[in-house]
Amino acid sequence: MNAWRQSLTFRLVSLFVAVIALLLIGLGWLTMASTDRHFLELDEIYLRDKGVLVREIGSHSLAVDDLVSRIRQMLSTQTGLNVALFQNGQIIYSSQGFSLPDTVRTGLLSDVSSAVFQWQVNDQSLRGIAVDVLLPTEGNGTTVNAVLALDTEHHDHFMDSFRWLTWLYVGLGILVGGLLAWWAARKGLHPLRPIIQKTRHMSASQLSDRIPINEMPLELQPLTQTLNNMLARLEQDFSRLSAFSSDLAHELRTPISNMLVQTQVTLGKPRGLEQYQEALLSMVEELERLSHMVSDMLYLAKTEHQVELPRHENVDLGLQASELADFYQLMADDKKITISVTGQGSIHGDRGMVRRAISNLLSNAIRHARASTCVSINIQEDSGQVRLTVSNEGDPIAHEDIPRIFDRFYRAEKARTNPGTDGAGLGLAITRAIMTAHNGQIEVASAQGKTVFQLIFVKPRHSFH
Repeated sequence: MNAWRQSLTFRLVSLFVAVIALLLIGLGWLTMASTDRHFLELDEIYLRDKGVLVREIGSHSLAVDDLVSRIRQMLSTQTGLNVALFQNGQIIYSSQGFSLPDTVRTGLLSDVSSAVFQWQVNDQSLRGIAVDVLLPTEGNGTTVNAVLALDTEHHDHFMDSFRWLTWLYVGLGILVGGLLAWWAARKGLHPLRPIIQKTRHMSASQLSDRIPINEMPLELQPLTQTLNNMLARLEQDFSRLSAFSSDLAHELRTPISNMLVQTQVTLGKPRGLEQYQEALLSMVEELERLSHMVSDMLYLAKTEHQVELPRHENVDLGLQASELADFYQLMADDKKITISVTGQGSIHGDRGMVRRAISNLLSNAIRHARASTCVSINIQEDSGQVRLTVSNEGDPIAHEDIPRIFDRFYRAEKARTNPGTDGAGLGLAITRAIMTAHNGQIEVASAQGKTVFQLIFVKPRHSFH
């Protein structure tokens, strides 16, 4: 059983041998049955032909003794034919050594006279028929019953030899078929070896290698394509991981270097209590930034790998947007920015995650909006979707930055040089991960002094209360 589960070659060979065995055994049985039936038909034709001859002899016989004499003369020229004659249930003649069945001995010829019948006495096998012979005597004539039989010993010997040879051939055929099946399975599975050799030595530095599809058989091409797609995804994920490691090191190096330099300078000579307090406050700011960055990284990792799955609940987008607008209004007042919320819509998802996605977009919109403008949040339901749009007026996002703004730690050049921007470039990456977890999408358009971010959710089919 373990070999069946573990070895594909063993499975193929077993199935192939089973098919060959069934075919050969069926063919052998059919051949033997047909041969035996053929002998039966030949014997029946022969016996009925001799039955006609016996009737013909009877029609020319003057009396019973004359019939017996003529039958003896006929048997002298026949080999293997036995004849017994009955009159009024009594045997009046029988060939030498002819053993009759019990039904004939008791005179019940009507039970066997309709067809060829077989019987066996000791080691002798016989096949015979019963016929009525009419003698042309005075009056209504005289009826004699005759039983004609053939000794089938030669047929039995032939069938025994034939059966032995047939089953020997079947056994050899199964054995040879099993060997051929093993060879065919090994040859048939040979195209898997390039895949094994190609993937055996593959490492992180060779993820760009691909398995040639055109060299594979048609049945293995889907598997090869699937493996190549897997390698492409691994290469992409590894590249992203390498870039993430580099970006993470870059982002962490700056605050750690700042704290290290500031600590070394502070400890360089004795200072007053106020100077130490200022140094500690500056370190606290850097540590808060590091803590916020680490929290965002953990949240992003959980969301992308679905460790923290969203809860299933109804989320009122209009209510969440209004509450966040009230929360950020104080931040917006510093730049004399107004926040407007229009439209209504509900989705099925995790309230906390959706709230964070809207919060990220709204805080970015306020941070990059021009003073004395309006940041608007609009919610619409259409075509089985719910769309939440956050738009602001300000410097547009450069066309070359748009494809990368959702990457982790990526910040456009204007954001890097803007002293009012303290983000680490994780907000939009987190927002995209949240939308992916909700089977949604995030889109962005920026032109002519206006930037629009749009969250697209699938409209829920049922409401939950």
